Amino acid sequence: MIWRKGRSVQSWNYIVAGYVATSIPIDEGRPLPLQIFGPQAWFGEQPLINKQATHFEYTCLTPVEVIGMRKKSFDSAIAEEPDFMHYIAKLIAGRSQQQSEMLMLMRLGSSPLRVVMGLAQYAEALANSAAPRSSGLQKGEVDLPITQQQIAALCGVSRTLFSEYLQLLARDGWLKVRYGGIELQSLQTWRIFARKQRECQSIRSRASLLELLDDMACAHEEIGPQGFPNLMTRRWLRLQTQSLCRAVPEAC
Repeated sequence: MIWRKGRSVQSWNYIVAGYVATSIPIDEGRPLPLQIFGPQAWFGEQPLINKQATHFEYTCLTPVEVIGMRKKSFDSAIAEEPDFMHYIAKLIAGRSQQQSEMLMLMRLGSSPLRVVMGLAQYAEALANSAAPRSSGLQKGEVDLPITQQQIAALCGVSRTLFSEYLQLLARDGWLKVRYGGIELQSLQTWRIFARKQRECQSIRSRASLLELLDDMACAHEEIGPQGFPNLMTRRWLRLQTQSLCRAVPEAC
């Protein structure tokens, strides 16, 4: 544990190695993960700016090495460097929105949604990392740095139920299961899926895993050749065909 909820934050921290989760404690003290930070990410700026104790818990998911900018230096940079202030304001706005959306998804969502979004958070942390790209990461494949048991606990599901969901995700090719661990496939698909779930205005809080697998497939359709966005997805073509049929019935 780096900081518990209600603790004063005295530095803006930079992750040299490892993974840190921000979470809020809910029923029986179980953490509800809202965001995961990986190597070369900074965290802890919001309580420094607000000059208040942190509303979240910051927990090490793996062995972590961090360095920090002390509060006094942080405050001086905010006061004297407009570009730094602008960067921090933009960072807080983006993270606050993401945390709010994740809170709704993870708190109201079904067990399958919590598991798939929990895995997607790791994909986002890995893809957003400024660390040098490994060959696996460049291919969109990467091993998660923590065990299946840890992820199941973070998502608030039993190990048995978690394993069942993994098998279905593996069947469709979104991950590979190895003894005690997981290798995510197509990080870009996971990132698009997570973004779409957070942006969704009408949340399907009781979404089944089969519905989420369909959402994953739709997210993957947005990836075109060489990783560029694919604007002509099957869903887009289906909508265009339906429009054509309404306009010119004899063409269908």
